[in-house]
Amino acid sequence: VSFPARFNLLANVTSKNLDPDVRDCLRYLKKRGVTREQLWKHKIGYFSSNNLSRRVVFPSFDDEQKLNFYVTRAIDADAFLKYRNSKAKKTEIVFDEIRIDWQQEIMIVEGVFDMLKCPENTTCLLGSSLSKDHKLFQKIVKHKPPVLLGLDPDMKEKTYKIAKMLSSYDIQVRIFQYDNTEDIGSLDKELVRQKCSEAPIYSSESRLLHMIGTINSGSIF
Repeated sequence: VSFPARFNLLANVTSKNLDPDVRDCLRYLKKRGVTREQLWKHKIGYFSSNNLSRRVVFPSFDDEQKLNFYVTRAIDADAFLKYRNSKAKKTEIVFDEIRIDWQQEIMIVEGVFDMLKCPENTTCLLGSSLSKDHKLFQKIVKHKPPVLLGLDPDMKEKTYKIAKMLSSYDIQVRIFQYDNTEDIGSLDKELVRQKCSEAPIYSSESRLLHMIGTINSGSIF
């Protein structure tokens, strides 16, 4: 994997002779609650390229400090493509594996903005699927860390499917509980941390209760 254009760190940007597009990238990230500390920690940047301008870039590095993926997110609501990402296979990477401690509980979310609201030891699926073909799954089974699932609230079926699969390998799984339909990336960071600490452990009983809850009243007759 290589960058398609010159990559620049947004944390290095100064106010002197600031490019308007870069200024707007910083404003967009600030509006979404991204701090300067996170700009450094996650190496968030931008590309010096006309066809890739007005996009924030989230690079991902493997455990050998090599670039293995990148995500670009348009800052304009009317952009033709909201996301333009690396063409590397998502199943073959662990997003930002360089920051993962396999001996501690790992939180799994869908996207990069969800990840920024979560505890330190978090990675994202860049989607909502996790199967036995994913490198992330294989690493979890190998090291057996506890897992906290934080997929979007409209992905409950996939969440319970993943929880069941991981549990079958003796992985302890907890499930993030939502109060409404907003995903983690839209929630206050402190609220996310509180809910992470309160997330219940998955069990066959909790899965059964979830299945019962999805049955419409009277539908079994």
